[in-house]
Amino acid sequence: MTLTQIESPWWMLLILPVAALAAWWMYRRTKDMMSAPMRWLLMGMRFVSLCLAAWLLLQPILRSLRTITYPPIVAFLQDDSESLVIQRDSAYVRDTYPGELGSFLDELKTDKVQVDGYRFGSGLVSGLSADSLGFNQGGTNISGALREAEDLYQNLNLGAIVIASDGIVTSGANPLYRLEELGVPVYTVLLGDTTAQRDVKIREVLYNEIAYLNTEMPIRVRVQSDGFDLANLQVTLSSKGRSLGSQPLKLSNNRPQGEVDFLVKPSEVGLQAFEVSVTKLDGEITYRNNVQRFFVNVLETRVKIALFAGASHPDLGALNQAFEREEGYEVSEFILKSPGQFYTELSSTTLKDFDLIIFHNYPKSTADQETVAKIAEVIEQEKTPIMAFVGVSTDLRSMQPLYKYMGVTPQNFNQRGEEVIANFSQTYRQHSTYTFDDRWISWANAAPPLFRPQAAWQSKANAEVFATAKIKNIPLDYPVYALQNYLGRKNMVFLGENFWRMRAHAFIEDESFERFDGWLFNNIKWLMASDDKRKFKVEPTKKVFPGREPVSFRGQAYDDSYNPIPGVEIKLSIINPDGKENDYYLAETRENQYFLELGNLSTGTYRYAAEGRKDNVLVGKDRGEFSVGRSGVEHINLRADQDLMKQIALRTGGQFFYARELPELLQLLQNQETLVARRDTRPSRMPIRQFLWPIILLLSLLAAEWIIRKLNSQV
Repeated sequence: MTLTQIESPWWMLLILPVAALAAWWMYRRTKDMMSAPMRWLLMGMRFVSLCLAAWLLLQPILRSLRTITYPPIVAFLQDDSESLVIQRDSAYVRDTYPGELGSFLDELKTDKVQVDGYRFGSGLVSGLSADSLGFNQGGTNISGALREAEDLYQNLNLGAIVIASDGIVTSGANPLYRLEELGVPVYTVLLGDTTAQRDVKIREVLYNEIAYLNTEMPIRVRVQSDGFDLANLQVTLSSKGRSLGSQPLKLSNNRPQGEVDFLVKPSEVGLQAFEVSVTKLDGEITYRNNVQRFFVNVLETRVKIALFAGASHPDLGALNQAFEREEGYEVSEFILKSPGQFYTELSSTTLKDFDLIIFHNYPKSTADQETVAKIAEVIEQEKTPIMAFVGVSTDLRSMQPLYKYMGVTPQNFNQRGEEVIANFSQTYRQHSTYTFDDRWISWANAAPPLFRPQAAWQSKANAEVFATAKIKNIPLDYPVYALQNYLGRKNMVFLGENFWRMRAHAFIEDESFERFDGWLFNNIKWLMASDDKRKFKVEPTKKVFPGREPVSFRGQAYDDSYNPIPGVEIKLSIINPDGKENDYYLAETRENQYFLELGNLSTGTYRYAAEGRKDNVLVGKDRGEFSVGRSGVEHINLRADQDLMKQIALRTGGQFFYARELPELLQLLQNQETLVARRDTRPSRMPIRQFLWPIILLLSLLAAEWIIRKLNSQV
């Protein structure tokens, strides 16, 4: 521990004589009023007081080294999915194991070891005890649980991870791929039965999520039989309680799997629910997987999209892969083969058939001017919306006929490029294309850089810029992403290429492309949708919600000038599939929008009616429907994967245990030499003025001096 000061200590060389002179000057005329010892005592007290006050003004600092001890952490990840209680050993897992787990956690947790418990299914949930286990999660993502644990304990003293599961992975990547990044041993505890179960299950239903009115839609059902020598089955397809067809299927030990095909011609537009069922046999371990529901969105026709590109590019691959997910879009590519020539022949008649036109690095040269003029003419006549991805290879001069229909245009034709980060603003949350959680903007702003044309871009007065450029971590006002809706014409302008990196970034972060693809399709749907002039809107964020996913609603209310109205009380009545009605109220957010999230809704199609009032005056009404589909993935494979659990332990330096061997695992961890505390030494600084003793000493000296002077009649 050392004592230093912020101001130079050399000041004391000046302060000492000045304080001495001030003390002498104070008592220079008191020779005849008090004795010499008393006068020297008072002068000394005044001298010390002045020196102490001056020293405090020099801001002395007390420096010391502080040692912090971090105990080793053991993270216990407990599988809480449904598959654990759908097998022969389910009685042990449900009734006995929670108590054994609670004892294990209590005994492992000491002053020297920190134990953090988590439950996981599709995601990681903090908090683990004997009473917290419900075994009701609709999925098992071991890889995701490991990734979240890795993020939580980054730079912390994580000593070991324990995973208790049946090893049946139903979502996420193969957990073996994440093991090299952990750097700590993983001890695995196997729950469940490793023997084959007697069961007949619908293993998979292959169908298109989007179908078209009065057009045949193929449905293929894959069925599996386990443990039955011979199974004579009947597979039935139905909708709204009406059978659409039934087919026989015979399975045996020699042929445990089979398929049947159905052809359905939807006769109604909208969200349609279907159900596939297979015969229930005596002795099956569960009948939950004998029935599977699915939902199909029936459209009147496909959306036709023309994609013009100046050359092959990874961005085109990202777009095509995204469109492969959505059956409702028919994309025609026009990629330049040579100046002014495409691989696919183009005519003005063809252009009129398209509902949306996308540009990527097109036009590329003056040879494309004639085609650009034809496209501009069709856009003018048909009010066709456009989506422009402007890159460094885009010929900005040849693109001039399209500027009339773009919300952002260049003020010069600088063709050079620069690397930028797309910096999305929080105001984007208020736009209808934003239907994501609160983390979406932080995800987008952390995406890899784009390559943006350096021309001076200017947004038009009626365009909304939702992302600007960030260069070398400095936010600038250069537009990157903008939307415009003007006189019934809509467009999206994205100034940058290499957005395929954003799509890859989505998969790296979430093992899913949904964050990018969802944003892309939200923009397309907004461009395609006719203007909704309703002043009151309440809608679910999705039309179909997977089982156990919360159902969320968004509400908006506007005045006659289409300004958001705050303080509206929005009542939402939801009619269950069985006809029962429940009422809820949406909560207002800071952006004058309204939100509601509901959990644990059962499978089926729901109807809803919303009513908004402010000061008991009706603002508006809205209605619609949505569906909840129960996930059956936890009921397909019911045989515990012992090999996977052993591989996880082997590759990380941990060990494999069965659930009934928790005492052996406890003893191993208690004696594990690698579970040691980590000590960090950190310097600390504390201003001396934070201590009371210098202040008390100064006040005491002044008080004592005053009392002595009072007694000697000097006050």
